[in-house]
Amino acid sequence: MIYLDNASTTKPSEAAVKAAINACENFGNPSSLHRLGINAEKIINGTKESVARKLSVDKKNIYFTSGGTESNNTAIFGGAFANKKRGKHIITTKIEHPSVLEPFCILEQEGFDVTYLDCDSDGIISLDRFENALRPDTVLVSVMMVNNETGSVQPFNKLKTIMKEKSPLAYLHCDGVQAFCKIDCNPKKCGIDMLSASGHKIHALKGTGILYIADGVNIRPMINGGGQQKNMRSGTENVVGIAALGAAVDGYQRINYSKRSELKNKILSNIDRVKINGSDNNSGYVLNVSFLGIKAEILLHALEAKGIFVSTGSACSSNKPMPSHVLTAMGCTREEIGGAVRFSFTSEDFDIDEVVSVLKKEVENIRKYVR
Repeated sequence: MIYLDNASTTKPSEAAVKAAINACENFGNPSSLHRLGINAEKIINGTKESVARKLSVDKKNIYFTSGGTESNNTAIFGGAFANKKRGKHIITTKIEHPSVLEPFCILEQEGFDVTYLDCDSDGIISLDRFENALRPDTVLVSVMMVNNETGSVQPFNKLKTIMKEKSPLAYLHCDGVQAFCKIDCNPKKCGIDMLSASGHKIHALKGTGILYIADGVNIRPMINGGGQQKNMRSGTENVVGIAALGAAVDGYQRINYSKRSELKNKILSNIDRVKINGSDNNSGYVLNVSFLGIKAEILLHALEAKGIFVSTGSACSSNKPMPSHVLTAMGCTREEIGGAVRFSFTSEDFDIDEVVSVLKKEVENIRKYVR
């Protein structure tokens, strides 16, 4: 099996699984005062320290959620509603993950004025257009760090400097789900007020997420009742998932960036009528390729039959019969969007020549039967 759908989810690491099993032995409620509760609380604090170390922040600014979707929703709804008295203008991009775009659509229905930024053909937003969109009444900006469909890296480290000039009171939120542990990011250095991340993208378990909130940021909690995590996210913590997350963060190994380039170049050299989607300013973890003249879903299942697993886009929304909003925003044609396949990697090696050989054969076979 060659698994190349790691942007959707990763296989839990052995260290994460072992940490989860160990946490099951310390099954006490972390809010309890007895030994089992204290042991569970220690596990949570240990993971906070691991995450904080990775981000170069203080552990008191780290909160745990059920995943990237909840972290994004909390930052966006919480930040917008808590600060609407100062203004109701908010900004995002047209290429965000649905867990960002849909909350913005809901806020628009609630009376907020939303600016959706365009991107260029490489899937990168313009800093000039971003600056022009800012207003004195802007209270929230949400721009992803790494796009989940193309791997293109946004200029997230330059946004806050521009915001200080025109919208000094606005908060900056970044969806870092495809960036955390994979590329360098120091929220304090970049001026990021809120950052979201997800455990199952880095070999932890599903159901665990991270939300970094900088000092002084005013957010209205979205889940109430219990007062856990300093009243920011009530509910008994998922100690097993948090333990696995800590182990995954500590053991995470970055990939060899040449892996993406080698696969891209060999596809271009061996298969005709293909198009690479996205910028060369890439995280190195995602390669999006359009195979013209075929339907990506057909190729996906043909590859699956050969033991190669890929994706046709964001797994969170790939089951919906809608064209990719990311590739649409980039100006791709319907044929390019319909034939787009995403390959996403981890540090684990795979036989690139075998993948290209199978790809070439299956693409040629499919094209024989498609007009």
